[in-house]
Amino acid sequence: MKKHNETLLSRYGIIAFAEIVTFIAAFLVTTTTLTKKPVESIYTQALESILDLSVHTAETWFGDKVESLKVFQSSVVDSVDNREHIKTSIKNKHKPDGFEYVMVFWDDATGAKDGGPETYNTKGGISVVGVLNRDYWINHKKSDVEVWLESPRQSNAGGYTMPLFVRSNFTDDRTGELVHGGMVGFLELEPITALAKNFFSTGIVGIYDDAGSLRSGEDLLGTQESDGEKSINPADYIIVQKQFNLANKTWTVAAGVTKKEAVRVTENLGRNSVIGGLVVTVILLICILTMIKIIIGKFDEIKKNVDNLNEGDKDLTKRIKINHNNEISKVKASVNAFVDTVHGTVLDIGKANLNLKDSFNNVQVCLDETKGHINNISQEIEKASDTLASEDASVTDTSDFVTEISQSITHLNDMIEKQAAAISQAGSSIEQMIGNIRSVTDSVEKMSSEFADLNNATTDGVKKNLVVNELLETVLAQSKSLQETNQIISSISSQTNLLSMNAMIESAHAGVAGQGFAVVAEEIRKLADTSAAQSKNIKENLKTIAENINKVVESANSSKSSFELVSQKAQNTSQLVNTIKGAMEEQNEGSKQVLDALNAMNRTSGDVQSSSREIENGTKEILAAIANLKSSSGNMSDNFNKIVSTTKATLQATAKLSEFAQQMSGAVNDISKKINEFKV
Repeated sequence: MKKHNETLLSRYGIIAFAEIVTFIAAFLVTTTTLTKKPVESIYTQALESILDLSVHTAETWFGDKVESLKVFQSSVVDSVDNREHIKTSIKNKHKPDGFEYVMVFWDDATGAKDGGPETYNTKGGISVVGVLNRDYWINHKKSDVEVWLESPRQSNAGGYTMPLFVRSNFTDDRTGELVHGGMVGFLELEPITALAKNFFSTGIVGIYDDAGSLRSGEDLLGTQESDGEKSINPADYIIVQKQFNLANKTWTVAAGVTKKEAVRVTENLGRNSVIGGLVVTVILLICILTMIKIIIGKFDEIKKNVDNLNEGDKDLTKRIKINHNNEISKVKASVNAFVDTVHGTVLDIGKANLNLKDSFNNVQVCLDETKGHINNISQEIEKASDTLASEDASVTDTSDFVTEISQSITHLNDMIEKQAAAISQAGSSIEQMIGNIRSVTDSVEKMSSEFADLNNATTDGVKKNLVVNELLETVLAQSKSLQETNQIISSISSQTNLLSMNAMIESAHAGVAGQGFAVVAEEIRKLADTSAAQSKNIKENLKTIAENINKVVESANSSKSSFELVSQKAQNTSQLVNTIKGAMEEQNEGSKQVLDALNAMNRTSGDVQSSSREIENGTKEILAAIANLKSSSGNMSDNFNKIVSTTKATLQATAKLSEFAQQMSGAVNDISKKINEFKV
């Protein structure tokens, strides 16, 4: 019966394709159904984010404008000011950015047509229309508000503005009264208009003021009447709205996107998912077919490796490569395990043979080393025997030398006794010299004390002279100050004289009415002349005093130099005396050290004498020990002769063991040749 040839690749490829198509279809249907509501939720969240950003931008813009208007108000109206200055100031100031113009008023300037205050603005004009019907005026008078915002109104230049009121009070610098008033800036609405921008494909924003009127964007809430050209049906939109406050006004912002856009996004998502699913299906099918082909190829690899083992080349090093842990890998592992078993057996036999060969080689090496060591021992013993004979002769010579040393030590003892007597005599002389040095040192100390008293007295004189100099310099400085004061008095006298002359001239012009004043002026002139004369005398006296003080200062400076010279000489002499004193003290200390050294030498001589006697006794003991050493050396020579004969017998036995090890090594080499026929 003929076998049917089947292809695993085609069978499993068809099954994989059917499974993938079924899975992708179920996934696409589920995804399309479940993404509709999430898409609407995403749009709602996006609209809320846009509203939050718009509200934050509007609140920030309004807060900045309030602060800007307050800063402008403080630059125009000071806390203490007057009306005329404010009128001029606001006319010359440039209006703040973002305002059409700014005006200021105070409550008591009731010159307007409606009986209210007239206003002054940055355009340089004065308005008498009045503000009595304005909400900010009413609340300003009623509640004394700080900030008030009006509803948008049509601007003269086109577009819309919002009147923004801030309180502006000041104290009149002429009357001291507190003046109440306010400042109004007309806000331009371009930043509010800019919030109404389009987003996504159909997204729009609408801005409504506090009255519910649409101020920017599209009418998403349906509060305005449609003109039929561009109407919006709120039901067609996903709409989110939010309210926010600007001062006292509540505004509304709404954002929306058409429901059709959300549906279109969902449809696009489904369509893209289908296309993506088909692409993924094709890619997965290609991957699965490639995988099946790789698996079939792995079985071909196993067959080739088994055929190679059956060719009889005895190559046990080949293995099937294993990359994963699956069923095919387990088959490969079984084949590799069989080859490993055979390979391991052959390797074990080879290793055992090598170990045996290494063991015999080691035995041979050890025998060779033992033979060498025994030869070395034999040579060393012969050398030791010769050395022992030399040592015996050296012991005899040492005995003779020790005898001579003993005789020299006896002679040394006699010389040490003579040296000790001479050292004792020198010590007595040194003690007498130390007594003389102490007498000289006492005299020098008395001289040093007297020079110290002289030096202190001189130093005190110098200090007192310095005090006198400082007092004289102070008096001289005060005399200079008196001279300056005298100059001022002279100047006052001159001016007084001039004033008296002017008074006399004016009294002459006054006639009879000025006669009494003329008498006073004459007396003042006489007083001025007397002051001038006295000032001149004082000036001369101060000049004479200053010259005398300068002479005294010069004399004091000369005396200071003399005192300093005496002090310096006294210090120099004192230093010389101290130097002599130090030298005598050093001489005294040195003599003591010499005496101590002589005493130490005397003691050392006694120690040396004692040690010399001990050496003499030790020498006698050494002579006795050398005699014993001669006897031991003879016994050691006999023992060495016995060791030499034993070493020769050991050397012959080692030679026989070496021949036996060489025969065993030849047998091991024959086994190695048989094992090397296998490739491992």
